[in-house]
Amino acid sequence: MVNRILSLLGLARRAGKTVLGFDATCAAVEKGRIQLVILAGDTAGHTRKKMERICRRYDVPFYYLANREELGRAIGKKAQVVLGLPAHGLTGLIMEELQAAGAAQRAPGEDDKK
Repeated sequence: MVNRILSLLGLARRAGKTVLGFDATCAAVEKGRIQLVILAGDTAGHTRKKMERICRRYDVPFYYLANREELGRAIGKKAQVVLGLPAHGLTGLIMEELQAAGAAQRAPGEDDKK
């Protein structure tokens, strides 16, 4: 299931339907251009918290998927920590696959005491 999601992310990238990187994704979320945010499971704590806060403020769903190397490899880069997907047919399909796979909306290892 994760491989299918990573393949769909690669397809979205090749179609030009991704926003890559923390700063670009944050700016696009704030402008209302992003429908879904994907974070690598090994995202640094500060980056994770800041991205989660922005996504919650603007009501944008976010999911953790794979690690930075796997996420990067899926989109043709060495590593990728944050990527945003604008409203597009692939975005809806990716979101459905994430939900079906039970992808985490919390960071791996994050405790429930918060």
